[in-house]
Amino acid sequence: MKDEFGGRIALVTGAAGEGIGRATARRLAAGGARVVVTDIHARRTGEVARALQEEFPETTVVGHPMDAGDRDHIDDVIAKVSDSLGPIQILVNNAAINVVGSIFDYDPENWDWCLRVNLSGPWYLCRRLLPVMRDAGGGVVVNVSTYAPDVGGGGVEAPYAITKGGLNTLTRCIAYEGGPHKIRAVTVSMGMVQGTRFAEQNPQLFDMPESQGVLEGYPDAADIAESIAFLASEKASQVTGETLNVAGGAYMRN
Repeated sequence: MKDEFGGRIALVTGAAGEGIGRATARRLAAGGARVVVTDIHARRTGEVARALQEEFPETTVVGHPMDAGDRDHIDDVIAKVSDSLGPIQILVNNAAINVVGSIFDYDPENWDWCLRVNLSGPWYLCRRLLPVMRDAGGGVVVNVSTYAPDVGGGGVEAPYAITKGGLNTLTRCIAYEGGPHKIRAVTVSMGMVQGTRFAEQNPQLFDMPESQGVLEGYPDAADIAESIAFLASEKASQVTGETLNVAGGAYMRN
């Protein structure tokens, strides 16, 4: 597995917590990718990068604090990585904000926050990195999303659902335009994921009908990371513009 990604550079956003981003960074490093850990929390970013580098000394893991919704931060990190490592060819748009609440009294500032981090940031990262991938001979964008847009946010997370619906469309737009340049774009979708900070803060969401799957239990961060790694690898070389739903059958796409 260590040669799975052949030393390609992978940037993962929101990768310094205890959830999907960190699990994804770890899985890509295990597969031989050179991993760029980014997160808004500077201390944790450094700690996670150092821990992964110690665990996988045969590859390179670096950490860069970055607000995934801030264009200046994005420009700065891409410049630093390009100078020190080379072209980024795997982008995992994982960072996201979900402030639960009814659309009737939702704080407009939280709407703006969700939009900036969940959609505008990923779009700008793609805008900056697609030319890099094209010039490097190809690449892949994995957008981490949800089936919330398909169920109207379940009545509790409309802004999150709306921004993720936009992210899903971004995947297909990149697939169309990137295909001739050997750039793929895919979405990994999910519902509730056990063991994440969001799940710990919102345990009531596990009881919603929309969260119930046909398989026992719920996926964890490692399950999602494994799916991301598959889609980012050459095993999925003919998969683009598609959505892989990892939710235990809680939502089954047509």
